Amino acid sequence: MDSNKKFVHVSFRIPTEVKAALEMEAKRRRTNVNSLVGQILAKYTSFDRIIEHIEAIPLNKPLFVGILDKIELGEMEEFGKELGPKLVKKTFAFLSLEFDIDGLIQNYFEPVSMYSRWYSFNVAGSGVNRRLLFEHPFGAKWSAFLKLYLGGIIRSATGSEPRINVDEGLVTIFC
Repeated sequence: MDSNKKFVHVSFRIPTEVKAALEMEAKRRRTNVNSLVGQILAKYTSFDRIIEHIEAIPLNKPLFVGILDKIELGEMEEFGKELGPKLVKKTFAFLSLEFDIDGLIQNYFEPVSMYSRWYSFNVAGSGVNRRLLFEHPFGAKWSAFLKLYLGGIIRSATGSEPRINVDEGLVTIFC
């Protein structure tokens, strides 16, 4: 646990069925209800409100991989090019989030990495040597999508074209 975090005591009234469900889930995860509720609230404030705004639909992995297999590479690239900048910039404006590299890292790339399983995200270096690393197990089509999707988001936020390297399961953006 991060010793620099500050905690406050808050009380909520919830139905007994919800309390029982939370207790069962906390037991299953080998944690306590307080920690579980904190995790649920953190996920909502960092991820779910963005996903709700862009009207995301959850897919299970076999369905996602099956769809990905059927879509042509060029179509994936077109989706990425069209969707990223529009959806994310509009959502950041609506939610009053800072639409710059640091805001994207904190409010989009990291939460999507933690909760959506689109990719595993990491930042390497700093300043002009900063690299954004997006690793995934979904192959070349998904990398092509991410290159244009993420590149478009960053271009929209910064006004400049990012340099992007793509390997089979890794998209690296230099910014």
